[in-house]
Amino acid sequence: MSTDFDALADAALDVLHRHGPLTDDDLAAHLADAGFGDVDELVDTIVDLDHPYLDLLPDGRNVAVDTMLEGRVFTHRLSAAEIAADAVGVDEIAPALIPASGDPEHDGFEIVGNDPEDELLAERGLSDGELPDFEIVLLPPGSLAGWSAGDVVAFGVTEGRVRWHRVDGELAAGPDLAALVASDAEFPIVLEDLILNLAADDPAAFAEPVVPLNEWITAAGFERWRDVIAPGGFDFAEYSRDRRFAAYADELELDRESVPDVLTFVALVESFEDGVELDARFVDYGAALYQGLSDPYVASVAMGEILRRELAPSSLAQAAEVLLSFGSRRIAAPAHWFAGRAAEFDGRIQDAERRYEQAVAVDTEFAPALVTLARYASDRGDAVRGLTLLDRVEGGDEEPLYEVLQFFRPVDRPDLGRNDRCWCGSGRKYKVCHLGKADHPLTERAAWLYQKAAMQTDLPEWSALLFVLADVRTAHGDTGDAAFYEALTDPLVTDTALFEFGAFAQFVEQRGYLLPEDELDLARKWLTVKRSLFEIEQVQPGESVTVRDLRTGESYEIRDRSASRRVRTGALLCTRVVPVEDTWQIVGGAEPVAESQRSALLELLDDPDLDPGVLLDRLSGGSD
Repeated sequence: MSTDFDALADAALDVLHRHGPLTDDDLAAHLADAGFGDVDELVDTIVDLDHPYLDLLPDGRNVAVDTMLEGRVFTHRLSAAEIAADAVGVDEIAPALIPASGDPEHDGFEIVGNDPEDELLAERGLSDGELPDFEIVLLPPGSLAGWSAGDVVAFGVTEGRVRWHRVDGELAAGPDLAALVASDAEFPIVLEDLILNLAADDPAAFAEPVVPLNEWITAAGFERWRDVIAPGGFDFAEYSRDRRFAAYADELELDRESVPDVLTFVALVESFEDGVELDARFVDYGAALYQGLSDPYVASVAMGEILRRELAPSSLAQAAEVLLSFGSRRIAAPAHWFAGRAAEFDGRIQDAERRYEQAVAVDTEFAPALVTLARYASDRGDAVRGLTLLDRVEGGDEEPLYEVLQFFRPVDRPDLGRNDRCWCGSGRKYKVCHLGKADHPLTERAAWLYQKAAMQTDLPEWSALLFVLADVRTAHGDTGDAAFYEALTDPLVTDTALFEFGAFAQFVEQRGYLLPEDELDLARKWLTVKRSLFEIEQVQPGESVTVRDLRTGESYEIRDRSASRRVRTGALLCTRVVPVEDTWQIVGGAEPVAESQRSALLELLDDPDLDPGVLLDRLSGGSD
């Protein structure tokens, strides 16, 4: 049975309103009694409930904060700037505003983020960031007229409504903060957690106006930094750094110790991007700053960050040379690999291969370089070498290229000895001619050629385009994340990037020298073929399909056992029919076209200034 999380959250809130803070087990028992399912399943589900009034106390109890904060009041001492702007920083009154996140009624004030460019703040004269708080309460204009700096305003919750008022006279000291902190507490402590726990256990806590939170904290010998507190002298700077590193490690799925290595190397690349001289902080500690990059995964994460920030290949190349200048063998492999990636992004394919070879010469198990070299072997048609390289990588058999190379692994001739004359008639020995080399006919290797070219779209410049094209592909259908990521590998999206936008031409120009001669010749022929609209004239199930180009009138017989079982006579397909020796093949997929779209699509294809994005949009369900 599917779970209605909204209904369950409302029910949980109702239980907590009536019974107060409850453990997961107790809350699940109440929900089970209300007919929401099995207790054990509910215990696992409670953690996923989302409601602005649901919270979890440090001791693990679930609580309804709107009920728990009913009658509590928190104070703030106003500055001259706040009075002039009729505004109050939320720093000290934040607990009282928690119920406002559930959109209850309140006394006409508005809570806004402290953005210097916010028009509302500019109207109040607060665009210079004079108030340090992360959010600001804007009171109705004139609300603080006649108030003076140092006056105290109180915010509290009464009958579910957030209210504010002026506080005159002396303020009580507030609860004994030091007594509230356990002797074995780990610092810093989240201030909101401490206050909520106190409110849950002591009905009298903050029931009357006491000194503002920051004064209360200071008087107890503690210090506050943003949302946490700790005893005086606590190193918040180190804590902040550790927290950033921990968050970064979680985001990138890194171990905490590797984060500084990644951040330092990315910062090094950025420094070259900014054109500044090499800073001493990047070299004073030598290779020790970058040791974590020797881990292939860490190096790959760093590479991903460089790509995400769209840093120039030249900046990456300069940073790689800095790593090599330390003379550390441990980081030489990633340094050469970084230099290789920079060269490849720059279109210098031979230089890139040389760098990758240097990387594996230093570290024979450096996976990123081995995987990349396997592509070079694939381009050359050397499936055996490609598989050998991938077999040296843990999980290499899961690389997409592995399955392709397995299919095109050459079939050796057991009837020939290594020193026999080759079967092909070249006159050379079998071991130097065709042993271990591809002997698949070009009609089969055409699919391999297309897959080699498709890998060109992995380069940053084409990856960015694929995201744009995937947006177009999904604009008229399912727009969810799953549909979008499926569209990134959609045959029509890939083929549009390859041919209409030029990735295939770039592949031939940059990597054509790697291809077997017959494949290079074939690739050049494919570049002259335009996408067109075809009508299926004849189908021989399990054998072939004959299609007619509606723009030229030419017919082509395509030998394809699988496709010939899936199509019908008279159907329309927008595709590309390419020559392969004395046969014809369809590459890049075939997009079905409705009969009602025939004329409009033919007109679009005949347009000499056709925008490929418009064509993709039309084939994806768009209209004029």
